[in-house]
Amino acid sequence: MSSEANTNKSVVFIPGALCSEKIFSDQVVGINPPFKTLLINTEQSETITEMAETILAQAPLRFALVGISMGGYVALEVLRIAPERIWGAALISTSARAEMPTQSEERKRWIERIESGLYEDFVDEIVDDCISNRSTSKDARECFREMVKAQSVDTISRQMSACAMRPDFKESLNDIRCPLLLIGGGDDSEFFINGVREISASVIGSEILILPNCGHLPTIESAKITTKTLKKFLLKASKC
Repeated sequence: MSSEANTNKSVVFIPGALCSEKIFSDQVVGINPPFKTLLINTEQSETITEMAETILAQAPLRFALVGISMGGYVALEVLRIAPERIWGAALISTSARAEMPTQSEERKRWIERIESGLYEDFVDEIVDDCISNRSTSKDARECFREMVKAQSVDTISRQMSACAMRPDFKESLNDIRCPLLLIGGGDDSEFFINGVREISASVIGSEILILPNCGHLPTIESAKITTKTLKKFLLKASKC
C-alpha cells in the first residue's frame, strides 16, 4: 500500500436539508475505526457553493465524502471545485440535475405553510414524503420527525433556497475520477431514483445499490446494510 493510501482515512459526512448529524449515526459508528469521521456545520451558508467552500476550508487536505440528498448536491460541488482532494465519494438519494419547476413550487408551498403557522402539517408531510410506508425500521420515522422539528424556520428557508438555486452538475460528472458509490431507496421519488442511476451511468466504474422497502433516507431506514456497503466501499477506495 502506498504512503498516500495510508492517509486516506478522513471521511466528511454531509447531511441533507432538515437533517442533523443523527442522519448518519449508524454509519459514523460503523466505519470508525478505521476511518476518522467529520461533520462540518454549513447551516449558515446561503448556497450550495458556499456549503462546499466551507467544507473545503475546514476539511483535511485529502478526504472522502458521504452526502445524502442536499448533502449530495454539496458533495458534487466539492468534486467539481477540488477533485484532487477527494479520494472517494458516496452519494445517497441525490441527483446531478438542477431544480425542476415542480420542486420549486413545492418548496414555496412548504415555506408558506411554515410561515402561516402550519408547522406540524409541514412536518407530517415531509416525514410521509421521505420515509417509505414499507420501511422495516421502527425508529426511522420518529428519528426523522425529531430532526425536522429541531430546525429553525431560518435554517429551513436557507436550505430550501440553496437547493432551489443549485447548479446543474451533469456536465461535471465526466470529470469525476475518484471511486464513487451511489445508494438509493427503491420507494423514493422517481427524481431521486433516476438521479442516482443517471450519475452511476455517467461515471465509469461507479457502484450503485438500490434498496427495497426504503424511501429517501437509507441511512436510517436501511441503516445496517447502508453502513456495511459504505464501509466496504471506503475500505476499497482508500487503497486506490
